[in-house]
Amino acid sequence: MFKIGDTVRLKTGGPLMTVALIKSDTEILCVWFVDDEKKSDAFHPDVLDADDGMPSSV
Repeated sequence: MFKIGDTVRLKTGGPLMTVALIKSDTEILCVWFVDDEKKSDAFHPDVLDADDGMPSSV
């Protein structure tokens, strides 16, 4: 399971995100930046992968 501060990506690819809040077992709030704009959204943990530190191939 993820914890606050973990870096994650959607399993389908996309930006590197940081887990900001674990709202429930089925909802994790993530934050990321696009240029200088902060974005956030909640995701089900099943659609997230822990970042392995390797560059994305997507």
